[in-house]
Amino acid sequence: MAHLLMLDVSSLMYRAFFALGDTVNTPEGQPIGAIHGYLDMVARLVRKRSPGEVIHCYDHEWRPVARTDIYAGYKAGRPPEPEELTPQFEMLRQVLSLAGQTQAQTIGWEAEDTIAACCAAAAPKSLIEIVSGDRDLIQLVHDPNIRLLWTIRGVSDLAEFDERGVIEKYGVSPQRYCDFAILRGDPSDGLPGVPGVGAKTAEALINAYPSLDALLEDAARDEPQQPSSPLIRKKGLRAKLIDSADYIEKMKRLVPVNAQAPLDRWDGERDDETLMALAHDLGLRGPVGRLLAALDSQ
Repeated sequence: MAHLLMLDVSSLMYRAFFALGDTVNTPEGQPIGAIHGYLDMVARLVRKRSPGEVIHCYDHEWRPVARTDIYAGYKAGRPPEPEELTPQFEMLRQVLSLAGQTQAQTIGWEAEDTIAACCAAAAPKSLIEIVSGDRDLIQLVHDPNIRLLWTIRGVSDLAEFDERGVIEKYGVSPQRYCDFAILRGDPSDGLPGVPGVGAKTAEALINAYPSLDALLEDAARDEPQQPSSPLIRKKGLRAKLIDSADYIEKMKRLVPVNAQAPLDRWDGERDDETLMALAHDLGLRGPVGRLLAALDSQ
């Protein structure tokens, strides 16, 4: 069985950037900490997980027009990418290409969509491990072959989510996680959710109804008919659900990852001599050497 390790580059690079800041620089003084930390995380993952292939998945657009057209508030409150981080992504691409690594993006979409498209393109029986701190990727978890390795502290501390793990953590299956996120909201993405609906209420409603459509249909009735959810009989909650119907319909198009996004994937050609020369120029000989050693140990 093929074993694929799919890395959310933006998620890991941001973690490395804020962990190391400007403490690591090129000989010319340009910050290089995010790449330094990212390469060390990849080396550690390769040694521990022993994947057959690593796929580094990028954001092409972190606020896709396809999503902001649906809801203008999507990620609207996030600060812009730090100026010191932006050029490090292009340098990382050069390093990974020379290390013979596979990289991917989906034109006009986010890393979560890239990962979804890569999962769809993988062999049906492949074992896929996704490394990210993005909750949206919970919806891709599927037994027995797709699990999420959630970053808690770098990649030295990972929460491993299979379907059972998702249910234990959130009370709903991965297949219903989108519905959970729609009702509860997601502050990190600027999604407010339905007013008054927190995690416990969202969990109860999802487990009482087979779909959001069924939930809204019951809420709209003068006498809700679903006996398993006394929550829906609360007049205030019913009113909030009815008032949020348009919002919910928009979120049903926005929250799911787009596995059909146009996938742009490229394979690097390993060239250790050129790579180590570049690593010398960038002040990255240590992490590059550790990455190559990890790759060679497989």
